[in-house]
Formats: sequence, structure tokens, C-alpha cells
Amino acid sequence: MNIAKMKSSIKEMDEIFLRENQGKVYRTVLDELERGLFEKILSRTRGNQLKAAKLLGINRNTLHAKLKKYKIEVKR
Repeated sequence: MNIAKMKSSIKEMDEIFLRENQGKVYRTVLDELERGLFEKILSRTRGNQLKAAKLLGINRNTLHAKLKKYKIEVKR
């Protein structure tokens, strides 16, 4: 695939994303970013939620609520 075709495909994906998430793009992007961050930090702390919460600078109850929201299973 050449560069021009790749750029066109990316533009099409962006347009589809914006159309399907109209009015909620900001929240959708933040949710995906947050989910990835929590997964990475939990991996780094080997599933230790207290350590993860401290690294993130949030209360462990807040972390627990976010894990539930994003349906992230903690593996130890």
C-alpha cells in the first residue's frame, strides 16, 4: 500500500469514527486513553491496585471504580 492510499484510509477511518461518535468524541477518546493507562500501570505493578493507585495519584477506591467501569480484570 502506498503512502497516499494509507493517508486516504486513515482519513476515511477518522470520518467514520467522528460520524459514529458524534457528540461524544472527547469522552470516547479519553475513555480509551484512560483504559490503556490503567492496563499499563496494573501490568507494571503486577496487579497491585494500591501501588497502581499511588503511581497514578488517585484513591484506590477511584481506581477500583474505573476498573469496574472499563471491565478490566486484575491479574496477579
